[in-house]
Amino acid sequence: MKTIAIMNLKGGTAKTVTAATMARCLAAEHDKQVVLIDADQQGNLSQYFGVTDTSHCGNTWRLMTEGPMYWSSFAVTAAPHLHLIPSGMELARVDLPNSGAKVTALESLRTFLAEDGADFLIIDLPPSLGVASQAALLAADEVIIPIRLDVFSTAGMAELTRQVDSMRSVNPRLRVAGILGTQYQRTAEEREIHRLLKLESGLPVFRALIRMSPPVPKSIAARESVLTYSPHCGASKDYRAFVREYLEGGGKRGL
Repeated sequence: MKTIAIMNLKGGTAKTVTAATMARCLAAEHDKQVVLIDADQQGNLSQYFGVTDTSHCGNTWRLMTEGPMYWSSFAVTAAPHLHLIPSGMELARVDLPNSGAKVTALESLRTFLAEDGADFLIIDLPPSLGVASQAALLAADEVIIPIRLDVFSTAGMAELTRQVDSMRSVNPRLRVAGILGTQYQRTAEEREIHRLLKLESGLPVFRALIRMSPPVPKSIAARESVLTYSPHCGASKDYRAFVREYLEGGGKRGL
């Protein structure tokens, strides 16, 4: 089983859409068993799948405080072969002193999921390095970094890679699977930044670029995957190409 953290310290880089669409593509088009974790207190990933209130149901907060032994009681079925552990504002409590949150909870969850036959655990992270992010990096095999191809979005890459490097002292298997360019508008500036990332970042960079596509925000509002909402739009085609590229590489490019 592979555990993937979708992470960037800057907001607005399509982390949530990438996590949701990658998971849906793996489950629906590659017949993989996938578990998604919403590790962001804003709960955008949960809302994407129609879960708007997590105060009286299983959620990431309960997972991190009660442990993963009965992980299925925290999950909802989001689609065939796809389960979601949702999140809400209660998750903000994990960063409080004496919260009772276990930073090892997601690492322990990996064992239960592997025994249950899951192929992928995908974790959507907030743009911060709180307890939830630390728990995810402790559990992850790989990090995928969605990024807008502009100067402001690329400026924080060095700090993010330092944090990943520092986590390797407690999780030696952790690797960066690749940087994924998102919201691409085919400008000369974006193409140059993509080229420079390949040359200068020291990290793998996916060939696939996710185009800015009007159906994406419409699909979010409809709480439907863009893959089914508009299967032939640019973003749908690009996410499929990205997932194929990821599976073909198998994370072997990771540094």
